[in-house]
Amino acid sequence: MRRFFLPALLLIVVASCGPSVTYHERAAGMHKELAYVYLKDGRYPEALREALLARAERPRDPEVYNILGLIYMGRRDYAKARAQFEEALRLDPKYSEALNNLGALSLLQGDYDTAISYFEKALDNPLYVNPFMALTNLGWAWHKKGDDEKALSYLEKALKLNPRYAKAYYYAGLIAFGQGRWDEAKLNFRRAVRFDHADMASRFWLGEVYFRLGEVEKARHLWQSVTQLAPESEWALKAEEKLLLLEKLSNDT
Repeated sequence: MRRFFLPALLLIVVASCGPSVTYHERAAGMHKELAYVYLKDGRYPEALREALLARAERPRDPEVYNILGLIYMGRRDYAKARAQFEEALRLDPKYSEALNNLGALSLLQGDYDTAISYFEKALDNPLYVNPFMALTNLGWAWHKKGDDEKALSYLEKALKLNPRYAKAYYYAGLIAFGQGRWDEAKLNFRRAVRFDHADMASRFWLGEVYFRLGEVEKARHLWQSVTQLAPESEWALKAEEKLLLLEKLSNDT
């Protein structure tokens, strides 16, 4: 009987040390998923709470810091966002999601060359799961630098990898709109809305295209849908201005 005493005691000691790694992984995973849901809805306080709970469970998980960066970026707290993305890269220097998001942050701040550098680094990783996202952002960065030919080539590459990626259609639509190519802009914005019903920006600009084409009732319908589907969004405010313009034009005639 003595020879079994020590191993049994060790099992008791190990079991009493606290929750297993698997428990922490599952708990962190649950909090991360909730953080993503809240983030998509623009509910930043709730998203932040869940991300911080995930960090408490797994403080060395780079994805947690990436989520925190996205939350701070959504709140326009760019300094904190950058710090979180950089911490994610400190934990995993090849973490393409964080590289892509640092590029997106640089793009927002008007530093296009730095943004392009980050996007290219993200794409250098052959294990990057979502390269179409970096390709799309890379295309928009080149548009901002004034090279629409290169911009569209990257957007085309992104859509070959993911033909349902609404953001790539949205950017392609904006480029076509800026060049006065209304039919092409309409096609791209319609596809963006089809693949992402929550894309209020594409709905708004699709309304602009119909207005330019003289299809006022279609424009009115789209702008009304923005105010109904996302009444507290910035796009709803823009749509309300357009609806007031249509009302004024109607009264003037």
